[in-house]
Amino acid sequence: MKTFLFNDLTERFGYGMAVYISAKTSAMQQSIDAINAERKVAGTSPLKNISIDEVIGVLRRKGKLPA
Repeated sequence: MKTFLFNDLTERFGYGMAVYISAKTSAMQQSIDAINAERKVAGTSPLKNISIDEVIGVLRRKGKLPA
């Protein structure tokens, strides 16, 4: 999570929201990793990794961050 906080997240959203965004990103990536492990066993193509910008977009669409 330290890596996420080195970019401009803290400047853009403040420390508390940067930690929240980082936690959401980590949780989403762990889910993707678990799904990809299942997909690998099944022989299907993996999902792409999540990016911070995608997480911010989702949080904005859900109204958890200002637009």
